[in-house]
Formats: sequence, structure tokens, C-alpha cells
Amino acid sequence: DCREILLPSMTDQLKYHLERQEDLEACCQLLSNILEVLYKKDVGPTQRHIQIIMEKLLRTVNRTVISMGRDSELIV
Repeated sequence: DCREILLPSMTDQLKYHLERQEDLEACCQLLSNILEVLYKKDVGPTQRHIQIIMEKLLRTVNRTVISMGRDSELIV
């Protein structure tokens, strides 16, 4: 139930910081942690939550990665 409340707020904050190229390392870590939790099998239904992330962040994440270039430390 808390994901229903927290996830939209967290994705909005991530989008805000990614678009401004602020705290990229923290944004990467937070998004990674969220996706790791959603990947686990024992956390209930996650398809809707993954859909929210995709709709709100996929374009922004793609733009951010493209603008970073291949030499960035955050691209592995």
C-alpha cells in the first residue's frame, strides 16, 4: 500500500533531478534500489508500479544517458 503513495512522488522527484542533471549518482542508486525491490517475487503485484516508472521516467532516463556520453563513470 505504501508503494501506491511513495512511488509517484519518488518518480516525480527523480524526473525533476534527472532533467536538471542534478545528483545523478543518487538518482541512479535510488532508481536501481526501487527496481531491485520490484524485481523480487515476494513483494506482491508489481506490474502497475513498473508501468508507472516506465511512463514517467523512461524518456528522461534515456535522454540523461545519451547526454552523459560513454566516458561517464555512472555508465557501466
